[in-house]
Amino acid sequence: MQINSILVPTDFSEDSYYALEHAIEVAQLRQCKLTILHVNHDESMLFHYLSEREYEKFKQEALNDARIELEKIVERFPKMKEISYSYHIRRGIPYVEILDEIEKNPVDLVVIGSHGLSNLALKYYYGSTVEKIVRRAKTSILVTRTPEKKK
Repeated sequence: MQINSILVPTDFSEDSYYALEHAIEVAQLRQCKLTILHVNHDESMLFHYLSEREYEKFKQEALNDARIELEKIVERFPKMKEISYSYHIRRGIPYVEILDEIEKNPVDLVVIGSHGLSNLALKYYYGSTVEKIVRRAKTSILVTRTPEKKK
């Protein structure tokens, strides 16, 4: 299997970091480009409760927070400095944005954690992001499972 590019969606959960560890290893072995994607949830329902100015401020703060977290990834994973990588942020429904990213910027492999940050209300409304990506993506998907911590 030819791998020239890898996409790793992240929600900054431990599961997504575990997936990133695997993706970094593959990128080193294959000498390929790694793209890290974070999707800020579309919180348009807040628009009804906030003024337009407050809503825009909320969106900007969420974007800034995501940028800071993405920059911390390089500190957390020093091996990132040894590979070609980029990261970016999109806004919307995570699985929709991830699938759109795959379609517009085709990759050879998507590496994603089996579970992300959990919000039962969002999970009920949107369903499992990972499941939808696995079912709909037209590329290879590697789903990683974080080892359970011993009690």
